[in-house]
Amino acid sequence: MPEHKTYCFDIDGTLCTNTEGEYEAAEPFGDRIEVVNRLFDAGHQILLLTARGATTGIDWRAVTEKQMTDWGVRYHELYLTKPSAHVYIDDKAFNSETWDWQVHGGPPPLPAQSVMEQASYLDVTYSEERAPFGPYPAQLATWITENRLPTKGRLLDMGCGRGEFLSAFSKLGFDVAGTDISPSAPILSPDFDVRVANLDSAPMPFENDSFDFVFSKSVIEHTRTPTVMLKKAFDVLRPGGTAVIMTPSWTHTHWGPFYCDHTHVTPFTALSLQDALHLSGFEGARAEHFIQLPAVWENPALKPLTYLIRKLPIPFRPHMDAPWPENINKFIRFSNEVMLLAVARKPFSAEAQIK
Repeated sequence: MPEHKTYCFDIDGTLCTNTEGEYEAAEPFGDRIEVVNRLFDAGHQILLLTARGATTGIDWRAVTEKQMTDWGVRYHELYLTKPSAHVYIDDKAFNSETWDWQVHGGPPPLPAQSVMEQASYLDVTYSEERAPFGPYPAQLATWITENRLPTKGRLLDMGCGRGEFLSAFSKLGFDVAGTDISPSAPILSPDFDVRVANLDSAPMPFENDSFDFVFSKSVIEHTRTPTVMLKKAFDVLRPGGTAVIMTPSWTHTHWGPFYCDHTHVTPFTALSLQDALHLSGFEGARAEHFIQLPAVWENPALKPLTYLIRKLPIPFRPHMDAPWPENINKFIRFSNEVMLLAVARKPFSAEAQIK
């Protein structure tokens, strides 16, 4: 029998034109709808996703259901928040690494090597020019230590990249190690135990039950199978250990910033990140919207200002040309580019763990 899968299609820009809020004016892509219907007829589960009601306040479900009926789209469920699925198809990730509409209505095989496994990936995407070294990793590590971690111990940075958080947590008293997909990572952090692995497909290069904490920032959105990565984080933690997972908030970045890095393939909302953690065996998962501005952490009275900035059409680099000096641009940018910060615990009880 053929293997049946669950496919999740983001509607706007994928099954119809993206009308940026004028949803009733959207025009269907007939050839793509035919692909969806072929998958439906073949017995696959078809889920549709839309962000139309996230901030608009419109009756998004009535509008969308009518359009799907009028356009002849066959599907099983319609969601506002991202559901669990085997394959996600999104307009902004419309490239050879995620989906090919021409391959018999199905996804292409995984590439022989991810671009992230190339030594040049960190040099290009996280170059000193594009992502200059600065005080932020130390500031964030300090905030997390003081506000989210109960004590100190052995910490694994999953997706350690250039090693900035390895250094920051080490200076705070943690015994740190790292893993990353890039072969450049061990070279960039020669003072730490950094092991190379593609956690989408390869085993975790550390023993099970060997860390008190797992930290991972801006990594899980690069994975096609995020629960596989989270299960590896679960396994490497000791019972009672804590995972801190950070990823861009789809609610705040779906309009463009999420795809500044073309290797971003899996977006999350707070709810979907919590669900993924619970499905991976964790308990008590809680994801919150997190503003990446130390000034706001120190002075919460500034938080309404970030909300106001998000509501105004203020341009900011690197997504648009903007005249602001760097410090003002950074405040505008990270008022808009909100993160998710999730904390979850591995149960003490062996019976509660997912095998």
